[in-house]
Amino acid sequence: MNSTPPLDILIIEDNEIHLYLLDQYLNFSTLRIGNIFRAASIAEAEELLKTERPHIIFLDLFLPDSEGLGSYTLIQSKIKTAAIIVISSLSDLNITLETLALGAEDYLVKGEFDERILEKTVRYSIERKKSEIQLQASEAKYRQVFDNNPSPMYIYDFDTLEILECNEAAVRTYQYTREEFTKLKIVDLRPPENRHLPVINDIEELTQLLSKPLPHRKKNGEIMMVEISFYHIEMNGKLVRQIQINDVTEKLRLQKELQIQQDERQRSITAATIIAQETERAELGRELHDNINQILVTALLFLDNAIVTKSNDFEKLRYIKSIISDAIKEIRKLTKGLVPPSLDNIGLIAALDGVLSNIRLLDHLTVNASFDEYDEEMISEDLKLMVYRIAQEQLNNIVKHSEAAVINIALHKLDGFLQLSVKDNGKGCDLSAERNGVGIQNIMTRAALHHGKVNIVSSPGNGFELTVDFPL
Repeated sequence: MNSTPPLDILIIEDNEIHLYLLDQYLNFSTLRIGNIFRAASIAEAEELLKTERPHIIFLDLFLPDSEGLGSYTLIQSKIKTAAIIVISSLSDLNITLETLALGAEDYLVKGEFDERILEKTVRYSIERKKSEIQLQASEAKYRQVFDNNPSPMYIYDFDTLEILECNEAAVRTYQYTREEFTKLKIVDLRPPENRHLPVINDIEELTQLLSKPLPHRKKNGEIMMVEISFYHIEMNGKLVRQIQINDVTEKLRLQKELQIQQDERQRSITAATIIAQETERAELGRELHDNINQILVTALLFLDNAIVTKSNDFEKLRYIKSIISDAIKEIRKLTKGLVPPSLDNIGLIAALDGVLSNIRLLDHLTVNASFDEYDEEMISEDLKLMVYRIAQEQLNNIVKHSEAAVINIALHKLDGFLQLSVKDNGKGCDLSAERNGVGIQNIMTRAALHHGKVNIVSSPGNGFELTVDFPL
């Protein structure tokens, strides 16, 4: 059983003989024929097309009320889905060929065809019309995607560099009207200083050029940085290039701003590190000069006296020995603070306990430590040293400046972080005034090296709490 739907046909012909022959050839063919409509003029055909939608139209170009290309364009404007086959005489062949250029599917020369040629022409015209409708649908879909794309897009001619089409996003971005846009060449979108540069058509060179953002100029003269991608498409039978634009001006501005902030932060860290080092050196110098140096000078005076007097006073010698012994103790105390303990051997907790034991010797301070939730295996040796130095720095700050009576120090593992907490009940401080202190800057610099996040809570009269979270 033939599942092909029957063809409705409209014959527009005023000559009865040719009309009769067409009827006969259609009946002799193997085509499945549905309704056959007849019209002797363009006016009759237009009236009929108000209600009927034939699949095939046989059209004589020369009719009582129309002739030549006008006949074709009038019918074609009334129905877009029908395959139009022009019926012409040999003398009208040039005009017939012009109708094919305008979109007619095929033509038949009067007296030069039979039912087989007619059937072949009809089948070819039906398939051609189907392809044309599918192409139009595809083009309409492409047009919709092109016009509604949120990214600016335009199409230009390789040879002339003229912009042929643009979408609404391009109009909004570049601030030209659509009419203005399609009167430009692609070099007109460049900044003035770049317009003389050659247009690259080599795919490899062009791809390399477009691998980084390029400057484009809007109608108002504003320069924007754009990322460009391109595609080759066929338009009106010619290969053209479609351009898609991504405005990255704001993205690049933010990246530059972020880089400036990162550079500034790095400078701050470097400056804080240098200040901390200079401060440590200054303190070391003061300790050596004001304490150890004075002890050794005293020992030297007593020795000079013993040498000059040639004294064998053993009490003096024992006293000199005790002075030198005190100097050695002071040096040990000083170097103990400068040289870290071997954390790999004794562990972080034991090292911190060593610092805390010295502080507990002070009568006015009570120290509470909570290290129960800490596991020595959870962090690297470098991070252990960093935690030790930060705790040591803050504990020294408390002893020197806080006037506190109680210190609470803890290490906890919290949600993928190691948290160091050092809190005192001392006089506190105004963070806006104290945040740039060398001690705090030193702590923040050390923490940043291990991506630690420092949080400080303090106010005058309410103590000082430092927490540092290190990601594990």
